[in-house]
Amino acid sequence: MDSMRITGLASGMDTESMVRDLMKAERVRVDKYYQQKEIDKWKQEQYNDINKELANFVLDVSKEFGVSRRSYGSMISDTSSLNWVKKASSSDDTIFTANATAKAVSGTHKIKVKQLAEGVSVGSKSEVLAGTSKATSSTKLSELGVNDGLITFQINVDGTQKDVTVNFLATDTIEDLVDKINSATTADGDALGIQASFDDTSGRLFLSTKETGNASQIKITSDAENLFTGNSNKFKLLDESDQAIFTIGTAVTGKDAQIDFDGAVGITYSSNQFTINGIDINLNALPTNTDTEYTIKVETDVDGVYNKIKSFVDKYNDLIDKLNKKVSEKRYRDFMPLTKEQKEAMNEDDIKLWEEKAKSGLLKNDDIITRTIQNMRNGLYETVYKDGATEALGVFSQLSQIGITTGEWKDKGKLVISDDPEKGLKAAIEKDVDAVLDLLFKPSSITKSDKDLTAEERETKRKESGLLNRLFDDIVTGMKDIVNKSGTGENADLYRDVKSNILIDFVTNMGSISYLDKDILNVEKSITREEDRLEKIEDNYWRKFTAMEKALSEMNSQSAWLMSQVGGM
Repeated sequence: MDSMRITGLASGMDTESMVRDLMKAERVRVDKYYQQKEIDKWKQEQYNDINKELANFVLDVSKEFGVSRRSYGSMISDTSSLNWVKKASSSDDTIFTANATAKAVSGTHKIKVKQLAEGVSVGSKSEVLAGTSKATSSTKLSELGVNDGLITFQINVDGTQKDVTVNFLATDTIEDLVDKINSATTADGDALGIQASFDDTSGRLFLSTKETGNASQIKITSDAENLFTGNSNKFKLLDESDQAIFTIGTAVTGKDAQIDFDGAVGITYSSNQFTINGIDINLNALPTNTDTEYTIKVETDVDGVYNKIKSFVDKYNDLIDKLNKKVSEKRYRDFMPLTKEQKEAMNEDDIKLWEEKAKSGLLKNDDIITRTIQNMRNGLYETVYKDGATEALGVFSQLSQIGITTGEWKDKGKLVISDDPEKGLKAAIEKDVDAVLDLLFKPSSITKSDKDLTAEERETKRKESGLLNRLFDDIVTGMKDIVNKSGTGENADLYRDVKSNILIDFVTNMGSISYLDKDILNVEKSITREEDRLEKIEDNYWRKFTAMEKALSEMNSQSAWLMSQVGGM
């Protein structure tokens, strides 16, 4: 751009305004490029909002149902641990509580609690003394008559005995020793698994294993300073007969829980929380009489299952409603993105109202979203097949058979739950809850990655998959298409939580650059070319006006000279 510009000194014209007005006409084309860039960015935002809705639906429904998901094969792969399908009641909650998983057998089960699981737990029989005074956590080991030394414990790691050595100094305090025991590990980093503490009020040391069961142990293999071993050990870890609880090389172990269940006797567990025949049991107390027989009643939680499915239907209908509104949103073609000059002439409220109109309908009849909606609807209405995809699933093979159908035409694919006492959802749950779960959650026998499937395998997998697995697969396909179209935005972690290969495929197939990103880059190149062209045009206008001003200035000078000559005659 020329540095010297003469702005109407000779002509008296407002040259700057004239150039600015001339350039307005020239900027029409570049303004259209800026508007197209803005539209593409708005589309990206709206696509990303839709994808976020889809991702949150999958995650919310998975969380609501409490189902596990995996990257390959079926999205939902295991329903056996679901705790909302069956309900269990204990005949005495003070002794034990019970919860049923989906695989629990309905009926009344009998149980006897013979023994609770325990860890090793020991404490000083009497006050630990520093001379004649009660020791505290700040007492130095030397005050207990302890020299520098070490104590070695032995633990079992996957069937292998490993040593854990705790080194100490005479100048260490009891608190230092406690901290060293609590943080001690093997050379391989395996934790000792012993919790030590010292109570200043009682002046006593306490040791306990972090785990319960017969496998939990405290075993000391060396203790030259007799911290914990020997009848005269410094911390008075003695039994009722004043004999040392710990002797070198002998393990003190915990106890397993032991029950009798439905005629099977002597069943043991390392913890008081365990699962037997699909029933989660938590032992709370040992009965006074261990021969007392208690009962667990297991039955289908009809209302619980109904409410879970109803919650899914409500979430699905809400999602379908949002998607349908987006693809049918009115487009206001007279409302284009505002240029910089247009915004400068408007207040914030007017800009906001204008842009609401300009953003409306950008995804009207969008093929990706429309296709995703259609696939979701079709997947829910199609028959579910047994493995092999040649025979329909047993009791229930279609959604309508469990009392869930589509509403009226105006509802655009929303689901409706029937409360018919004979053909409604609750009736289906009461008839065969396992068949209801199979219809919804059945995994395909094909577990290969989608990219490795043949067309025939892909069709078989879809036929074999339960309705929710199909639905989630269709949503993931739609999400991938949207990511390819608009990128991940700020939601990459969210998409990864849905299915890891959404991002992997985007990187592999698209190089992490979406179609809209490419469009925006191309528009930006066009903008750069146009801005360069406009700069040259503006420079040309200024050169012409400057030349005109110079010519007029010279004419004015000549005229003034002639007038002065005439005046002097």
